[in-house]
Amino acid sequence: MTRRVVWTSLLLAAVLAVFGTWLMLNLERVPTQKREPPQSEARRNPWLALERFTARMGGQLTRASDARILDRLPAGSLLLDRQRAHLLTPERLKQLLAWVEAGGYLIAVAEHPGVADPLLDSLGVKRVASPRKPARQAPAVVDVLLPGAAQPLKLAAGGYLLAAGERQPAWSAGQRGRGEQLLHFRLGRGEVTVAAAFDGQLSNRHIGEEDHAELYWSLLRRYDPSPQPQVLLLSRLQMPTLFAWLWENAWAACTGAALLIVLWLWRIIPRFGSVRPEAPAARRELREHLAAIGRYQWRSGGLAALLTAAREHFHARLLRRQPTIAALPATAQPAALAALSNRPAVRIAAALDGPVDSPHAFTDALRTLRNLERDL
Repeated sequence: MTRRVVWTSLLLAAVLAVFGTWLMLNLERVPTQKREPPQSEARRNPWLALERFTARMGGQLTRASDARILDRLPAGSLLLDRQRAHLLTPERLKQLLAWVEAGGYLIAVAEHPGVADPLLDSLGVKRVASPRKPARQAPAVVDVLLPGAAQPLKLAAGGYLLAAGERQPAWSAGQRGRGEQLLHFRLGRGEVTVAAAFDGQLSNRHIGEEDHAELYWSLLRRYDPSPQPQVLLLSRLQMPTLFAWLWENAWAACTGAALLIVLWLWRIIPRFGSVRPEAPAARRELREHLAAIGRYQWRSGGLAALLTAAREHFHARLLRRQPTIAALPATAQPAALAALSNRPAVRIAAALDGPVDSPHAFTDALRTLRNLERDL
């Protein structure tokens, strides 16, 4: 290695050291924000950012979708989302307004124009579609000045406007001469804030824009009666399915019914295994066939045919053993047989030629004919 190479290497190292020192003294590492696509939890829950913001500010937000909660509202604040008209029955609406008058705070997102909204109808609030804007025009911003506040808060305008009816609001916020975006009413000891587009302004995508989050928290701090706001968010209201309702209210009966069905299926489902040889057919006796024929005649109403055969058999035996009585007219035979056997003539006459209108009459006639045959 020559002296020139050594001095060249030392000079290059010195230049790199000076350049590195200059970079360290003149450059600063600054954090930057980069928007990433929503993850699975944020895609599943559009109110995730609102829940975390409420918890970070010292409050608590509970999200639910069971419409039966409207029947037993807890104390605190209620944020009521859209798509509630078919579940907000008159009885539930009455209970909701009574809850507000008792000191509750309600933030209601107005339904779209043309969709029924019993809550807004009870307050006399009308919804009006806002005029269309040019595509290149920037979104309108509304100044919201809360009572007693030093400066207004910025709120992105929604897609439609609100208009108060006979009931005048305590305060409102909107674009001058065009319509309102927020209407606030006092009901008894409680408060109601009707917002045109709070569901979109407080969603994961837009809660960080303008002053949406600050406006939401300012409303809670001003109107929520508790020191730490307890917010109940009712979104995507729905009633439980039939099976969920049955399991919740009659799980014991459902469990018993399921066990009975399993046992019934176990009883009727054929078992698979080795094939058993069929038992040889038993050879029936003649009397079994005759008994079967008699049972069939009995069940099918052929008692008269069976009794006719029995009477013919008795007359044949009478002709062989008592030809004198057999030669008598039919009307005189019962009396002669009664004198021979000491049996009632009326019963003998019924057995020889009486009608068969019941199983009892049939059996009584057969019994009499059998006894007469023994007495011959």
